[in-house]
Formats: sequence, C-alpha cells, structure tokens
Amino acid sequence: MTKNLPYYKVSGNYEKVGEFLGNTFRDKITQRIKERRRSIPNYESYLTKSQKCLDITRYFFPHLMKETTEIAKAAGIPLVEYFFMNNREVFDEAEAHDKKHSANIDHCTVVAGFDKGKLVIGHNEDWSISALSEICILEIEIENIAFIGLNYMSVIPGSAASLNNAGLVQCINDIYQTAQIGVPKNYVARAILETKSLDEAERLIRNTNKASGFNHVLACGNEIRNIEIAGDKLGIQNIINEPYVHTNHYLTNELKPLEKFHTKSSDARYERAYSLLTTNMTDEDIKRILSDTNDNEYPICRENETIGSAIFIPSELQASFCYGHPCKGTYISYNLY
Repeated sequence: MTKNLPYYKVSGNYEKVGEFLGNTFRDKITQRIKERRRSIPNYESYLTKSQKCLDITRYFFPHLMKETTEIAKAAGIPLVEYFFMNNREVFDEAEAHDKKHSANIDHCTVVAGFDKGKLVIGHNEDWSISALSEICILEIEIENIAFIGLNYMSVIPGSAASLNNAGLVQCINDIYQTAQIGVPKNYVARAILETKSLDEAERLIRNTNKASGFNHVLACGNEIRNIEIAGDKLGIQNIINEPYVHTNHYLTNELKPLEKFHTKSSDARYERAYSLLTTNMTDEDIKRILSDTNDNEYPICRENETIGSAIFIPSELQASFCYGHPCKGTYISYNLY
C-alpha cells in the first residue's frame, strides 16, 4: 500500500495560522526542543545570541513574528527557544555533521525544464531519514495569499519546496557559508512565500539584513531565477526557457570563493542530473530524473537521504508530492485556487 504525506490546511490571520501550527505540531516541537536542550553544549548561551536575531527579525517581518509567537505559545514553548530552533546561523547541528561526512552526506536536488514553453520544476528533499516522520504537506491561506509545499512540522513553513497562488515556486538548497547576526534564512524563505513575482522576491532578499542564506531556486512564468547568498553578497542566474539543475554548491563565479565546503555528493548529483536534461521536459521527465538511482555511489534518489519529492507546474497552480523515495513512491497532486 502506498503511503502518502500527511496534509494540513489552515486559513486565517497570522495569529490564527500560528495557533493552528503550534497546536497541530505541539508534540513534534516539544520533542525537538527537549532533544536540543540535551544535545547542544552551552544551550542557554545560544538563546542570548538568538534574541538579537529575533529582535532584527521582528523589525523586518513583524507579521511573521506574530505567527511565530502564536506557534510557540500554542506549543507551550518559550518564544526564544522556538526561534532558536529556526535560527540555524547561531548553531547548526546539520552543518557539523555534513562536514564530517562530506564524502556522501548532503541535501536536495532541484531540476527544472519547459514542456513546450510551460515551466515544470521538481525538488527532492534530502535530509536524515529519521525526519520522515516530520515532513508533511502544508497549505496556508492568509488574506489574499495562499501557498502549498513540503514542510517540517517542528519549524516555520518555507524551508523545502513550495508554490504560491501567484504562480511563484521556491525550492531551497543548503549552501555552506559563514553566518552573522541578522534575519535567519528560515525567515527569508518564509517571507518569499508571500511575494508575487521574481523581482519582488529578489528585492526582499536584497533589502533584508540577513544572518546567512539558503540557495533559492525561484521560478515563475517562463523564467527561473537562481539566487545564491553569501553574507551580504548575492550571485544570480537568470534562465529563460532552458532546463536547469541545482544541488548544494555555488554555481555563480563571484560566490564560489566564499563557500566553506561542498560535497562529492553535490558534484555527482549535479553532473548526473545535468546529463539527463533535454530541450523539452514534461513532468514525467522531471520525475524520471528525481527518481534516478544510476547504481552509483551518489545517486539523485538516495536510500538513506531522500525523504520526499515535489513537482510543480506553476502555470496550472499544480503541486504534486511524493512520500519517501520518488523511485518507489507515487506523486499525489493538489491545486491552489
């Protein structure tokens, strides 16, 4: 029997959305907080650093902090502790692990193409296999904004792959860089879900005092805009009507010297996916690439890393999601209206 990702839908203002998320995912949030209290050395010291980032985030995105405040309140967790869990720049458990195991541990592959001019973009969410119980589909409507995407239950929306009702897609890849005090990348990604164009999304990234940044593969209409971040510097690629691939390393020449490290897995997945691109690519072609195992050491679809997959057709406001490995699972489709 095929297993599907759990699906949750909520609408209302930021407070109502936050309350729903905090109540719905209370167990996951409290479990993660307890684990972090036990495992992070000098835990309290990071809360002080996180408070500085919290204050900056409230200045730039007061509406998102209303949402965050209600999540923490409904989950019964102090606000600064929930914020710290979304503030990977202060302490990132995943980065230390990835650097130690950089031969084969890494996160996420994005593949995009055009089916007779119609954009199709897919994303494999690669993380610890233990996170399978944390990943879900979340659909949110706030005022005139709606978005749907892969999300983790214990953190704010936006850190995987999503589509909004303006037809804008955001796919996130981790890139390893030096951090500073500022707005955490989780919040930049969350804010982008409410933008209505690639230009608006780029302005938001440029004008935010960032602590660090994800790699954002953004897509809308017939354009893919890859925005790589290193501190206050951006590297941007604009791709129109051409297929595209991104994994977990910088592709823009100006930012490559600022990369702390990247993995053999990232190189191998990029080269393999790039070799499979064609001029015309349907959603089935995207599925085929995301499902590729290639019988090598660093496949695109990875047994111990790939925990979910998404494919978007933004012109149709269609999002399809697969639980676990796309090479074995089934995509279930949803539409935003």
